Amino acid sequence: MNSLEYIEIKIKDVSPQDFDISDLMELLKNAENMLYPNEKKNRPTISYEVKEGSTRNLIRTLAGPVLALNTILNQINKEKSIDFIDPIQAKAIENIQLWSVKKGQNILIKTSLPNTANVEVNRKTQYYRSENIWIDSDLYIYGKITNMGGKTDPNLHLDTDDWGTIIIKTDEDVLANLKENHMYKYVGVHVQAKQNIKTSQLDNKAINFIEFVDYENTYDENYLNNLISQASKSWKDVPDTDKWLAEIRGI
Repeated sequence: MNSLEYIEIKIKDVSPQDFDISDLMELLKNAENMLYPNEKKNRPTISYEVKEGSTRNLIRTLAGPVLALNTILNQINKEKSIDFIDPIQAKAIENIQLWSVKKGQNILIKTSLPNTANVEVNRKTQYYRSENIWIDSDLYIYGKITNMGGKTDPNLHLDTDDWGTIIIKTDEDVLANLKENHMYKYVGVHVQAKQNIKTSQLDNKAINFIEFVDYENTYDENYLNNLISQASKSWKDVPDTDKWLAEIRGI
């Protein structure tokens, strides 16, 4: 049996009997998004428990996601920023920040792990996302197809090393006319997507299928140089690309 751990979201100086159900529902949704920002349909069970000592909300699930979130909380403490994390997780923490300001409540986020990170959220903290800068990107992405189809919104679910599982919108005709079964196979997919220039994250709601490409798990220098040549056309009007990127990133 897989071991369980929990994250704790503590609302200081508020007793459980004074903690409104609408606030609880909002808190639980944000907790789910912090633990499982993607693939909620197949996620493991998340259980809930409340304890005295202000209001201690314990959200329990498998140890792996809790450990991953603890690493992120540690980094948030160091960076004092949420710009570097998954956009869905960042939005969840921003929601808690907004809630803290609106309600005038001090909130502590930590885990059950021995060396837990402790992120304090209050009126003085500034856990807001910076203005996101999204650009249209033409990408070749490689991974394993874990799901495909859909009655109204056909799509592919591609498990990748760089972005986790991404959802690629496609047409019914593309899937209907496949010459071979791509399910659970490693493939290359040419897509158009929105990409955050600061974090390199992809907007999972704006990834569109163009075509399948041959998948070869080998290094091809000519192929790489050809892609660089194609991508360079998008930068032709930028006199100093290094300077431009530095300015975008606020360096």
